[in-house]
Amino acid sequence: MVDLATSRAGNKRSSIALVSVFTLSIFLSATLLFSVQPLFAKLVLPLLGGSSSVWNTAMVFFQGTLLLGYIYAHLISKYLDLRLQIITHVGVLAVGLLFLPLAIASGWTPGEGGAHSLWLIGLFAVSVGLPFFAISANAPLLQRWFSRTDHKDADDPYFLYAASNAGSLLSLCLYPVVFEPMMRLRTQTDVWAQGYAILMAVIVMAGVFAVLNRKAEVAPVQTATKVAAQAISNKQRLFWIFLAFIPSSLMLGVTSHMANNIASAPFLWIIPLALFLLTFVIVFAKSPIVTPAKLSKLFPWVILVALIAGFVLKLFVLLSIALSLVCYFIIALYCHGRLAEARPEAARLTEFYIWMSVGGVLGGVFNALLAPVIFPNVYEYLLVLILAQFAVKSKNPQSSEVIKAKALTLAKFAVPAAIIFAVLNAFNVDMRLNAVLSGGLALFGLNRMRGQGKTFFIDFAILIALVAILPRFYHAPILTDRSFFGVMHVKEVPSEFGTVHSFVHGDTVHNYQFRDPELRKIPLAYYAPGNTFDMAVQAARVKTPDLTIAMVGLGAGAMACYEKPGDSWTYYEIDPAIVDMAKNPKYFSFMSDCSYENDVRIGDARMTLEALAPMSQDMIVIDAFSSDTIPTHLLTREAMDLYISRLKPDGVIFFHTSNRVMDVASVVVRLADDAGFESRYISRRNFDGKLYAEFQMPSTGVIMGPKDRIEAATAGISDWKAFQPSPSVKVWSDDYSSIIGALKSFAFDEYKISNP
Repeated sequence: MVDLATSRAGNKRSSIALVSVFTLSIFLSATLLFSVQPLFAKLVLPLLGGSSSVWNTAMVFFQGTLLLGYIYAHLISKYLDLRLQIITHVGVLAVGLLFLPLAIASGWTPGEGGAHSLWLIGLFAVSVGLPFFAISANAPLLQRWFSRTDHKDADDPYFLYAASNAGSLLSLCLYPVVFEPMMRLRTQTDVWAQGYAILMAVIVMAGVFAVLNRKAEVAPVQTATKVAAQAISNKQRLFWIFLAFIPSSLMLGVTSHMANNIASAPFLWIIPLALFLLTFVIVFAKSPIVTPAKLSKLFPWVILVALIAGFVLKLFVLLSIALSLVCYFIIALYCHGRLAEARPEAARLTEFYIWMSVGGVLGGVFNALLAPVIFPNVYEYLLVLILAQFAVKSKNPQSSEVIKAKALTLAKFAVPAAIIFAVLNAFNVDMRLNAVLSGGLALFGLNRMRGQGKTFFIDFAILIALVAILPRFYHAPILTDRSFFGVMHVKEVPSEFGTVHSFVHGDTVHNYQFRDPELRKIPLAYYAPGNTFDMAVQAARVKTPDLTIAMVGLGAGAMACYEKPGDSWTYYEIDPAIVDMAKNPKYFSFMSDCSYENDVRIGDARMTLEALAPMSQDMIVIDAFSSDTIPTHLLTREAMDLYISRLKPDGVIFFHTSNRVMDVASVVVRLADDAGFESRYISRRNFDGKLYAEFQMPSTGVIMGPKDRIEAATAGISDWKAFQPSPSVKVWSDDYSSIIGALKSFAFDEYKISNP
């Protein structure tokens, strides 16, 4: 009896140790896997201007590599003996050590132009590809090893997937609040390398436990019925892919929305990915706290709120982002919940993860690679929101024949409608007439498909009313262009001063221009006479009437109207699409009307400014905003060293610091103090009573330089203030930057402004 009790206690201890080792190995693996994503993406940000597309393209690479890891895990678990699997995988992990600590591969610099996605994927592949591939195979491989042990839960090892996602989630949450603010990038890469070595040791331990606790192999006598029950149909595989595609695509759509309106920083990129992983933790738990059946009741409302948040509430940035995140989380939770419900038995585990990963990769490829080429605007987010509706179980399921018949009926009218729209648009037929003709035909097909032809005339009347009314409130762009760096529009609007063109990047209006020949040389928006940019140039001319200026950020080219004979201005712009727009008088004529040299250089400022001669510039202007995104790599100590090296001894730097959600001024003033420069802050918000007031925009900025130069340039002008930066903001560097302090400072006004 004692021996039996002792045996049971020993078995229990062995069982606990087995689960503990496998849980630890999967948890640590997931922690490393998802900490490397923001870490390495941040390393490459300075190469590509901080665009949100850097993160989206990085996600495509990581999802693709994850898929390769799952395929590798599936193949070796299927064709190799357990001992050989362990030896092979430890060998692959060992090769990954050759790439540590993580660093950007030497010799990789982006070329000119906007097609950077494939180049970026190549950079990730040669720099971090093998270690990430090796770790990505751990989750399915370790679960498969566990399923072959004699543990009581071996037949359903999916609870370990919840542990995997918990590790991923913890890693992502700790990165912005612990690793990013407290560790420099070099320290982060060293810590990651040490964690990788520890993981290898734990994997070896898990392999030993798997062999020692291996389930006795019994050759089963399987009946034809049993085999058929275990088979996975192509329909089931497509269903898994579809359910994985929707959350993956929406994750990148929400990420772009956030990054284009706040900042391209890991802190913001992590939020959608963390929510994505949280849904897996919830649905793969042994007892999920919510079921797809309960969530399905919210679906119609969730889709509606998501559409309103993404396309109507754009001006209310934080509210729009918050609602978009909530809706995205519910949709992802539902889709992943249905995936968890449809998971196969343990023997099919690795194949299940492969098809789920295929859906994730397709979602990433669609958003990051295909959509920017196919769509001139961010239509993919709208399309996938609508597509998400098809993930909900139908209360009255219809046969495939009925669905095909309805789709064919709609296509008979929708396809000709699309052709008519394209032809009329090519011949510049009035857009309103085009919308009525092509939209009416598509609407008729939709009514026929629904079997509600009687409502067509009511629906058509509503269409005509919308076509007549909407242009009064919404002005269709005369140009929409999309590049790696975002979406831009040029809109034509009427005013009391005649036609006005507006330049919109993302959701932010950056400039206006009157089209009247008598008025079109007047800079507007932030650049209007008396606004911050005008005041900065005036300050620079106090001692140097003829200026040599490096202007970072071209926009519509309005600053060209401050050029004077004897000046030498060079403009730096990372996005070739913006250069094409600014140089085309059809859209804006500032450059053709005002600029003397029209010297525009394409590329990231950190790289292109290197070509300037040392101590050659009287002034450097940093105005490189995409939508409301902050290019963090242009606001670091190393960037300042570059600017100062290109300035003349009495040169000045002006930073545009306007932002709707962040205290950029504190970041900039910290840099000035760190460099030993004097700085002054200026703000323009009230334009009441001024000419063209409706086309001027609130603006803030900071000018800095040697103390005597700044004091002389701003003396007697009360608009220039001394600025005490927020204690929440520290000096940023290429090795350290955290936007949490800037967000906190903006929300609680921790900075102080006073007369110098």
